[in-house]
Amino acid sequence: MKKLYNKVVIVTGGANGIGLETAKLLSLNGSKVYVFDIDENVKNKKNCNGINYIFCDVSNYKEVNKSVAYVMNKEKKIDILINNAAKQIVSSFKNYNVDEYKDVINTNYIGVCNCISCCLNYMKEGSTILNILSVHSNKPRLDKYSYDCSKSATECLTKELALEISERNITINALSFGAVETDMNKSWKYYPEEKIEALEKVPLKIIFSPEKIANFIKTLLENFSEYTTGSVFIIDGGRNIK
Repeated sequence: MKKLYNKVVIVTGGANGIGLETAKLLSLNGSKVYVFDIDENVKNKKNCNGINYIFCDVSNYKEVNKSVAYVMNKEKKIDILINNAAKQIVSSFKNYNVDEYKDVINTNYIGVCNCISCCLNYMKEGSTILNILSVHSNKPRLDKYSYDCSKSATECLTKELALEISERNITINALSFGAVETDMNKSWKYYPEEKIEALEKVPLKIIFSPEKIANFIKTLLENFSEYTTGSVFIIDGGRNIK
């Protein structure tokens, strides 16, 4: 708890799922948490359970810049950025739609770049960035091309940017995980055979909950962010090897 106490944290995509559970857990551990999200519910929230909500489209640089400046004005520092916001479409490549692909890439990759760029204007020595990936950033599959490629780009960004910002003693790492029960997999509620199929692909037969991923994030921030940069932590029940 001591390492996270009084840390100013920005969590993108924190209105639900992994982002929300992460925001809640870090807040409980004494962090000052700000959530950036475009969920309509965020418009009506100011401060809830110790979490500050800001309606912000991460794909829009001006909105991100304004929101980050607001946090800085309130707190006078930014210690941790967690890039979690993401979109996904499921479609065969033969149905390729450039606008749909741009929408996903603009959130999942350009959004990460926007947030990092704006936060680095204020981050000081000892600050850290954590990008949320997927096992499919480098494990091929069908029908989720734009999402998976956006995660691949973010993984590469994590490693290359680590070289540049290490000069400022700012670290950047990533967490890659497998199947999680989030809104992206809400079809499992109606098609349980899809969940069974996903489980069969995991050697340890594990499907994670958002709360469990939040615990992994907390552990990385507390124990590893000072000592490594450009690293991708894979916690996926062995999915990447099968």
